[in-house]
Amino acid sequence: MFSAQYSRQTALASLQDLNARLTDHELATLARSDEAMVRAAVAERPGTPLTTLLKLCRDESATVRAGLARNPRPDMLPQIHEDLAADKVVEVVLALISNPAVPDALIARLGRQFHKEYSAAARERLSSKGGAAGLLGRVGLAR
Repeated sequence: MFSAQYSRQTALASLQDLNARLTDHELATLARSDEAMVRAAVAERPGTPLTTLLKLCRDESATVRAGLARNPRPDMLPQIHEDLAADKVVEVVLALISNPAVPDALIARLGRQFHKEYSAAARERLSSKGGAAGLLGRVGLAR
């Protein structure tokens, strides 16, 4: 898939290929790209294998971890969401909060944190849902 002359243009052009049907091997190769935006696109893709997502969870780039936090995969490993919720970079936690696939219990826990930027966002997400989640968001509690 890649030549020995792999360059920035090749990496960025690979982003366009993510809409195509890629094999697990090709996704794993893209996940090792030098370009953070390519790795972030792989991390955000619901069809990326869980083993690759586990590696991307520990990526040095916050952009990649934020991409993973936005991944709407319904069978995401809970440990990935837990690790991302503990991230020190606000962008990553905010991306996690905006992901509707993340369980409300984790969002409610983030809503009780002292960090103003994302605790308010977590409470807002829960309060906008209505029902029990909305009540939890308004009072900042979790079950």
